[in-house]
Amino acid sequence: MDGNEFKRRFLSFSELIFRYSFTITGDSVEAEDIVQEVFEKLWKIRDSLSAVQSDEAYILSVTKNMALDHCRARTRKQMNALTAAHDPGDEGEGEKMIEEKEMVQHIENLLSTLPPSQQVAMRLRHFAGLPISRIAETMQQSELNVRQLLSRGRRTIKEKVEKLYEYERYK
Repeated sequence: MDGNEFKRRFLSFSELIFRYSFTITGDSVEAEDIVQEVFEKLWKIRDSLSAVQSDEAYILSVTKNMALDHCRARTRKQMNALTAAHDPGDEGEGEKMIEEKEMVQHIENLLSTLPPSQQVAMRLRHFAGLPISRIAETMQQSELNVRQLLSRGRRTIKEKVEKLYEYERYK
């Protein structure tokens, strides 16, 4: 595929990519970055794009994945900033920082045991802070379904935490 055909097929989607990524990230600067990254990715794989049946559906899928990656990266940065904000000079604070880091790692481990749809919903709601309506739009699900995914995910994590505390208590 040459540059002219690429522009003809995909350039008209730039505003859609921006709006969709902004809906997920809630940040216009990040959304602009995602637009560029989507076009860069599409350009790199341009020779295999002839097999794509729906350009719009494919672009939305790529955009969603990149936007979610940005949200995850932002969450990691925020968590690192929170743990780094503690003064390690005080021995009690150092222990607290280690405990918090272990807690974050434990939560990440628990999240990774959930089904993928529950993981995405939980990360978008609790780490990216998105409202249920935006999560539903992002995941192309109904709000009711997103609420169920969140409820099931929370319940599963709660049960696992309770089992862990029971195990630790009787250890």
